[in-house]
Amino acid sequence: MLMSKQLGVSREYTTEKEWLEDIFYRSNSQSSQKNAIHSIRSFDVFCKNKLGLPDPDLKKMENDFREKHNIKEQKASRVRKDRLQGNSEWSAIVKEAYATVYAQARKEIVQQYRAWYEDGDVQSICTSIQKWIRFCSQEHADIRLGVNLTWKAKKPQTIRDYFSTIKDYLRKCEGVRLTSEDVKDYITFPKHMKQQREPIQLEIIKKIMSHADPTRRALYYVLLTSGMRLGEGLSLKKTSFNIDVRPIQVHLRAQDTKTGEARDTFISEEAWERVQPIYEVTKDGEYLFNNYTSKFKAVVSEDRYFGRLRDKIAKKYGDKPPCDQYPEGTGILKHYEESVRHIVQIHAFRAWFMTKASMKHGSDYSHGLAGHHTYLDQYIRIPNKQKAKMYLSMEKELLIESSRVHSEQFHEVEIAEMQEKILKLEAMAVRKEEPDYNKEVYEGVGVSN
Repeated sequence: MLMSKQLGVSREYTTEKEWLEDIFYRSNSQSSQKNAIHSIRSFDVFCKNKLGLPDPDLKKMENDFREKHNIKEQKASRVRKDRLQGNSEWSAIVKEAYATVYAQARKEIVQQYRAWYEDGDVQSICTSIQKWIRFCSQEHADIRLGVNLTWKAKKPQTIRDYFSTIKDYLRKCEGVRLTSEDVKDYITFPKHMKQQREPIQLEIIKKIMSHADPTRRALYYVLLTSGMRLGEGLSLKKTSFNIDVRPIQVHLRAQDTKTGEARDTFISEEAWERVQPIYEVTKDGEYLFNNYTSKFKAVVSEDRYFGRLRDKIAKKYGDKPPCDQYPEGTGILKHYEESVRHIVQIHAFRAWFMTKASMKHGSDYSHGLAGHHTYLDQYIRIPNKQKAKMYLSMEKELLIESSRVHSEQFHEVEIAEMQEKILKLEAMAVRKEEPDYNKEVYEGVGVSN
């Protein structure tokens, strides 16, 4: 904690490092922590620009680094690239150089915020933050963030998320408090234009399955038929599966879910056919679908792989990225209007399942399996056996490559048993009509329970 003395009274503040740690503990998500870092960085860039502080002299730094490590400058090409590209030590030096400038800029601006706050001038603080919001919503091609990065305009919802984080930082780390009334009175956000989400077509899902490697294909089946988040699917071990019941039950531990609550869900028989070979060769204690020490890194890696897979499929089928002729792109490369977000992305698999489950059994059932809270959901308590039975009844809706579902595998047996019972009843009825019918002969013949 940072401590300062004012009028003989000690004041204690949360450090930035502690604040980031608290965000992780609260959300159980490295992604939330990363988003907080991006939020702070956006504020740092604004502060640096507002104060007119110069960028680090990257050219001089690069020359010094090349001289020190005897790295000659050369033009990058497909065959051969500059050895400085991808050099972790050089990247760390550049990052540190910018961090030093950002720290100085933020310190000066926050000191001004504190002075205004102590004078009761909240309006000036909000006016400054309003300028930051306006700054975030605009393109700034002249503002460099690194060697090859420039400032890109942020979407309205991203700006709102950033503001919420900055407001929390100022309150806990700097002692500057903005109330809801202050925000309402002095701050205006750009209007968020909502777009209707589009479903992934089954045809595209089949293309993805046919081009993915076996391990990824199995992971995708799990996500599509269970409603898990990607990070939850990557956290699965052999002990997560109960393979002695049908449908296959999957237990998600509290520490592996976004909400911090344990839950059970299911996967289809079709999914299990793809998972079983991986399940059988996986050692106890190992993850089925990743070997990373960090779940966050595993999620990032899978996101990147899916992007490469999407480009590979697009190239094969001639799909186009957004361009003048096709503003949103075509096929698997199609984007949402005025957005960098693809319609076909790995995180949309969860939405595919929830849509199927909601159409079959309602939103309460689908949200329950997917780990979402709904209004008054504490009063909705479906027994586990009923949940499993309901899942079996919708398993046909989750078919991707036309494998037989578990209920169909035993359907013929059930029909045969029913036909046998009917034949016995018919035989008994005929016998009763015969003149020499002897009840004792047929004693014990009937339909068993």
